[in-house]
Amino acid sequence: MTDPTRRLRMLSRAARAALVSCAIVALAGCVGIPSAGPVNPGISIRAEGVEDGAILIPEGPVRGAKPTQILQGFIAAFAGSQNNYGVAREFLGGDFKASWDPRSSVIVRTGGTRTESTASDQMSYTVNTVADVDSAGSYTRSPEPESQSLTYQFAKENGEWRITEAPQGIVLPESTFGSVFSEQTLYFLDPTGQRLVPDRRWFPTGAQPVRIVSALLAGPPSSLRGAVYSAFPDGTKLSSPLVPVQDGIAKVDLSPEALSSKATERQLMKLQLLSSLSAVSNITGVAISVGDSPLSLPSPSGALPQTDPQVDPRPLVFEKEQFGFVDNGKVASIPSLSSKIVSLVPTAVTLASNGTTAAVRSSGGVSLVTNSGPAVALDKRGGLIAPALDEDGYVWTVPAASPNAIEIFSPNGKMSTLAPALPVGSQIISLAVSRDGARVAMYLTTDAGPRLIVSAIVRSSDQAQLPVSLVADPVLDVTADSGTAVGASWADGLSVATLSESNGQPSVTLYQLGGPRVSLGHPDGARQIVGGNGGSSGLRVLGPEGEIQSLRGSGWIGSGVQVTFIATQR
Repeated sequence: MTDPTRRLRMLSRAARAALVSCAIVALAGCVGIPSAGPVNPGISIRAEGVEDGAILIPEGPVRGAKPTQILQGFIAAFAGSQNNYGVAREFLGGDFKASWDPRSSVIVRTGGTRTESTASDQMSYTVNTVADVDSAGSYTRSPEPESQSLTYQFAKENGEWRITEAPQGIVLPESTFGSVFSEQTLYFLDPTGQRLVPDRRWFPTGAQPVRIVSALLAGPPSSLRGAVYSAFPDGTKLSSPLVPVQDGIAKVDLSPEALSSKATERQLMKLQLLSSLSAVSNITGVAISVGDSPLSLPSPSGALPQTDPQVDPRPLVFEKEQFGFVDNGKVASIPSLSSKIVSLVPTAVTLASNGTTAAVRSSGGVSLVTNSGPAVALDKRGGLIAPALDEDGYVWTVPAASPNAIEIFSPNGKMSTLAPALPVGSQIISLAVSRDGARVAMYLTTDAGPRLIVSAIVRSSDQAQLPVSLVADPVLDVTADSGTAVGASWADGLSVATLSESNGQPSVTLYQLGGPRVSLGHPDGARQIVGGNGGSSGLRVLGPEGEIQSLRGSGWIGSGVQVTFIATQR
């Protein structure tokens, strides 16, 4: 039987032979790198038995190519990660050929580019950066595009120009980044160890499991540090450069530091690994060892944390004198809770995941309502926005005009404050805590336009888990080009949907934490947005005359159900 790798190599040579004459013609007429449009990265071949699946095979340098053409080919070759970017290395010379590290970073660019010769053997390549990805796969989006100039040094080797100095890492257009890199989700733990917290990362498409496991062992990014933790003992690393997969089982051999873990931690270690590798198609289980000796893993004593917690798929609404779930066109009340909420004449409600507690805003402020007692008034300040609830039972309140005056109430009504240092002069439109309780999304109106800030929550180290501050390095901080902020909601554990309005036209945008943003169109007359299950497909907006609209395909479709407002489910 033909070896798959050899078969791929043969395909690659055949493809190059077929295209080499075209490449020579194209390069011969080239005087610089195009200022707009994607660079053709080469051909795509799907090789059976090769882990990368669909592989882009870029072209190597052509004999007699000028520095401009060498730089163009080098940048185009960034699309092919196979063999540690082997084709891209063909454009390099001297010691730099071995020292260049393409995995140290990725610059994600947008729009046109500019190339200039700064000396006979030097060129600059200027791009507009919209995001960057670090060596651990963490994606950070710039608040706005930033001009960045990269310098490349050339020298002749055996009569051919080669790049001998350049920045580490690679550059990719935003339009092709998603086809060259694929997202993976790593999972860390909330401080109690009861909830999994997702963290989106990006690796070359078809990346080996070792990249995912290594990134997980390296711990959470700076934006989550202090808000989450990893069950792996400090210093734990892979003891092998490979994570082999046999019969669906990923074999993870760890360094001796893993032996210091307790029994409960080992169960969580396995859960973190299995959850983080779940998107790899051929992995169904994990076996952990230390020095090739199996690590003892006792049976779990209780329920383990679950990924992606779900809510009731039915809309939760208030309509006239009814509060509950819409079922077959009618509002089904929640026993021992709905009547208490209705009596307050609510203007906004957030229901806890246990279904027995709700934070309610009314004309008198924010109250806590439970199914076991009377409503308790918490915050009577004027101008309060819709309250938030978190999984530890805390109610978050804040006036729209005073975004840094957040008050947090414990389940027994004790109040504390949190000042997040939001921009002076801004107004807060929405505040919502993620279902894992690790992050808070704050949607603001500023002089520069709508601004979305997502920050991780630092909690007290005691059993109370009181929110005490926010991590200084935000998970996300972006400002929209124009418009007015209307509302925002968590769409899932890794994305926040915003509703804004510009020139009378509503717009919905999905901001993926650690990923690109996605436009979700223009729902007619929308004035409220609420998340559900399934990311963007679970979003609902309140349209004209209070009709609930949902995203179906590329458009927003009315349900025929009219309500006063949609409540938020934790």
